[in-house]
Amino acid sequence: MSKESPYTTVLSSLLPPSTPHIPLSLPVSPHKLHIPAQNISSLQLHPVIESALHIINLDLPSAHFLLRHMQAQPAWEAMYLHGILHRIEGDMDNTRAWYGDVKDSEVFQTVWRDDNDDSKSDADTNPDETPALDRARSFLDKVESYKDSLLSKARASKSSPSVDVDTIASTSLSELRRFLSFCESKFGTDPVTDASSVWISMGDKHKDQAAQMITGGEGWREF
Repeated sequence: MSKESPYTTVLSSLLPPSTPHIPLSLPVSPHKLHIPAQNISSLQLHPVIESALHIINLDLPSAHFLLRHMQAQPAWEAMYLHGILHRIEGDMDNTRAWYGDVKDSEVFQTVWRDDNDDSKSDADTNPDETPALDRARSFLDKVESYKDSLLSKARASKSSPSVDVDTIASTSLSELRRFLSFCESKFGTDPVTDASSVWISMGDKHKDQAAQMITGGEGWREF
């Protein structure tokens, strides 16, 4: 029997059945972490994959620190993940904005592709609308209703008579699994000791701060 890699071991510890998936970090925020953040950061993964694990671990500050330095083209995966982060924290307006920015990217189209739909877009298709974006928006509407039900039962009784929490959690987990699968294929899961090339449009001041915060002054990883 082949031995699990450190990455696979950590990922398995964050996913069902080991850990129940929480699609929204409300009404308790910040949420208690499933595992220590060091268990993730010590793997030295590609920053996008590391950020995704932090999000699944409900460690949104650690994920946001990494993602805010990868929020411009061509970092489509990081931009999309920035939207997922906002979804988990319940900021639906920002989520919709990020999803709209990456709607034509390969990663977004792959994650939200309907495997049973072989139809192709044609010249009459609205360039601002895609089946993938439609599916994502429908999901975000459900998440927003769930958010309302958590924060205000009175409001939810008017706007959302029924919230299927199990379906929301299942779709949220599926989105993250498919996102990770795409990134694993693109970036791999081997240690990335020099991640400086991943940063997009970051000034020297912030780059120095990133090195200080992430390496902890030890210099074990370059950003």
